Amino acid sequence: MDVTTQIAAIIAPSLEGMGYELVRVHLSGGQRPILQVMAERADQGAMTVEDCADISRAVAALLDVEDP
Repeated sequence: MDVTTQIAAIIAPSLEGMGYELVRVHLSGGQRPILQVMAERADQGAMTVEDCADISRAVAALLDVEDP
């Protein structure tokens, strides 16, 4: 299982519980990797800056614990 698949498996359940659907996880970069998480609202509403901030905080906390 590659790292992006691992990360998706770790974060998807929490995002779904928060009312979002995971669209894509992309990891790029070399010595300083960049993680891009794309998500949509489950209710098909417009994403807001607050939505992005909530997702970012949740993903950061999950990855701090799981450390894939």
